[in-house]
Amino acid sequence: MFYGSLLLVTPTFSGLARGRLPTEISTRGAKFAENADQLVESDEATTRKLEGKLKRLSDDMAEVRLEIFYLKGAGDNR
Repeated sequence: MFYGSLLLVTPTFSGLARGRLPTEISTRGAKFAENADQLVESDEATTRKLEGKLKRLSDDMAEVRLEIFYLKGAGDNR
């Protein structure tokens, strides 16, 4: 009975107090994800880098479209 209540209290306490839930509950106890905060920060940094690259590619694509537009216009004047 004690162990059963401990299995319920541990995740509830850590979820409410720390905002973290265990990734695994076994006879050895609750196991929490290690470095979860660092993983989130790493993912956010990667997302920012990808967004920057996407913006540069979008800008480059706009320049290419303008060049094509002007080249087509110059060819029509001949």
